[in-house]
Amino acid sequence: MDYHMDYIPHEVISQQGERFVDKYVDRKILKNKKSLLVIISLSVLSVVGFVLFYFTPNSRKIENNNDDYIINSLLKSPNGKKFIVSKIDEALSFYDSKKNDINKYNEGNNNNNADFKGLSLFKENTPSNNFIHNKDYFINFFDNKFLMNNAEHINQFYMFIKTNNKQYNSPNEMKERFQVFLQNAHKVKMHNNNKNSLYKKELNRFADLTYHEFKNKYLSLRSSKPLKNSKYLLDQMNYEEVIKKYKGNENFDHAAYDWRLHSGVTPVKDQKNCGSCWAFSSIGSVESQYAIRKNKLITLSEQELVDCSFKNYGCNGGLINNAFEDMIELGGICTDDDYPYVSDAPNLCNIDRCTEKYGIKNYLSVPDNKLKEALRFLGPISISVAVSDDFAFYKEGIFDGECGDQLNHAVMLVGFGMKEIVNPLTKKGEKHYYYIIKNSWGQQWGERGFINIETDESGLMRKCGLGTDAFIPLIE
Repeated sequence: MDYHMDYIPHEVISQQGERFVDKYVDRKILKNKKSLLVIISLSVLSVVGFVLFYFTPNSRKIENNNDDYIINSLLKSPNGKKFIVSKIDEALSFYDSKKNDINKYNEGNNNNNADFKGLSLFKENTPSNNFIHNKDYFINFFDNKFLMNNAEHINQFYMFIKTNNKQYNSPNEMKERFQVFLQNAHKVKMHNNNKNSLYKKELNRFADLTYHEFKNKYLSLRSSKPLKNSKYLLDQMNYEEVIKKYKGNENFDHAAYDWRLHSGVTPVKDQKNCGSCWAFSSIGSVESQYAIRKNKLITLSEQELVDCSFKNYGCNGGLINNAFEDMIELGGICTDDDYPYVSDAPNLCNIDRCTEKYGIKNYLSVPDNKLKEALRFLGPISISVAVSDDFAFYKEGIFDGECGDQLNHAVMLVGFGMKEIVNPLTKKGEKHYYYIIKNSWGQQWGERGFINIETDESGLMRKCGLGTDAFIPLIE
């Protein structure tokens, strides 16, 4: 984005701005100075805009969260223009002094790769030269040297705040979030440099959270143990009867089947700041059953389950099978239009607001060695999975990263596939099989809200405990 500053003709510019119009004898130096000026100007504008925007109370409204507003507000301030000019001037002066110091040092030591203490106030001299791991490092968003040494990172953090509408309560909190952000950025970069991995990561809305914070906030699935005395649960013995009804003697291709291509999956939703993955997983599979069996594309209410599933714990977690139990006892679920989602806002159960209810008759426990078969002939499955921070920052590809140490998240199994990928070492194509998972973290996460997790052709390889808990609602 280009920014243009119009100066009022009668405005007096201080002498500290004269550095920009000095005549240099060395044209090469002049050319380098101009290039540097452009880069530094854009960096300083972004950084200064970031600082003033975030620490000016009247500027923290979401509707004003854009570059034009930030820069225009800065330029309308009485000393805004002079402030920007002085900051750029200081940055150039700092660059000049350090460049001269380095030149003198190199002349005396004949070392073009000299390491200068003090040249960087924040960066660690590592091969990547962009990772900050020591919390004792000095972080000051108002310090010009700090800003210039870390302009790239600060601009990245600034765009992260804008994109995700982040709001922090104090400068100290923002410094802490910046530190976590940089640690996660380093992990993402290091992973993406690994050519042997089958998937890529990216910084997303979770980038300012530690894994512990992320886990406590979003990974809320409780240990799921089917109710032995449930009158609604169909067990493994019943599975054979049900699958025979829908499969018959038909064989199927174990390589690929995707319910998204057969109008069996409703759009990805976002659980937001509520630990309600259990509700989204169970509701999603019910929506799929109505799409497959009744040819009805409906959007049902997760919020009703969050409010009214008394066997579960609302935004503090729950169980997939308990969700199905309560769906049946509630006599069905409202549509999302009648009972809209409000995330973590407190809400009392109000089932009378429904104009129409969509129910299930019972639900089926799927054996963990029958996932592909059940998926192909019965439809998408509500499942559990052990999520890690690798999973949290998934962008695309076939996930072959680290898993969590316990089942902690509820998702939907909606398909399986195969992709041939060239091995970077052998230079030969290799077949890689995967399960297709529908998540509940919005369409901006992963592959438009989905993730592919590696398996084998038979589907018996269940990475991250995938499908340890596996249930399908039945509406017929």
